[in-house]
Amino acid sequence: MFFRILLFSSLFLIINGCGERTTLDPEPPDASQSAYFPLQTGKYIVYQVDSIIYDFAAGGGTVRDSFRTFVKEITTDTLRDQTGQLLYTIERYERKSDTVAWTLRSISTAARTATQAIRTEDNYRFLKLIFPLDTRSEWDGNIWIDKNREIEIAGERMRPFINWQYEVDSIDVQAFAGAFVFDSTLLVTEADDNNIIERRLSRVRYAKHVGLVWREQWILDSQYCNQSPPPADCATRPWELKAEKGYILRQTILEFN
Repeated sequence: MFFRILLFSSLFLIINGCGERTTLDPEPPDASQSAYFPLQTGKYIVYQVDSIIYDFAAGGGTVRDSFRTFVKEITTDTLRDQTGQLLYTIERYERKSDTVAWTLRSISTAARTATQAIRTEDNYRFLKLIFPLDTRSEWDGNIWIDKNREIEIAGERMRPFINWQYEVDSIDVQAFAGAFVFDSTLLVTEADDNNIIERRLSRVRYAKHVGLVWREQWILDSQYCNQSPPPADCATRPWELKAEKGYILRQTILEFN
């Protein structure tokens, strides 16, 4: 069940090749804004992913389970899709601790053009970045996804893609991510919607020539405020306490090359 929960970070199905596979020379490092989304075969990043899963209990109430997973993403190969677009394949490995072997969980693809950075995961295509970027940049990163699509999370049906709007919070600033200090980072809020029944938060940080170095997501639903009469603390009760289904996820870089 846990494998189905991490919708955006560990729920990726193996993607069928869209065209004939061919190994191409890796792109040289890019010193421009596209360096926030580097694509080069042989590169890898290791993450620690901590999550809290919210689920209805059989006898009433909510069950909260905490999980820690280690993830290794390796850019392994390239191929061309039917339009001739160059795609990079990214193999995702997972393990519960450093004492066990890595297990291949999925393969995703990524592509970058002069104006876009795209990643396809679990057959969902995301417009992760647009170029050029500045602190006023906004875009629909889920443009190819049905906003009302329901996904099963911990056995419960949810609509995780509601009310997403990508925007740049900061760019080319020094920031910490895990044990590292990166000189040039890009912080993007992908979603930040909060109403009485739904919380949708997704923020990511990229580092130049490294890629994604940090992520936090809150995909939560609650009927707590729908009681009659509504509880006195409806507006102030933290989502960590009133959430009834969904998850909170934090992903942090541990190692890269």
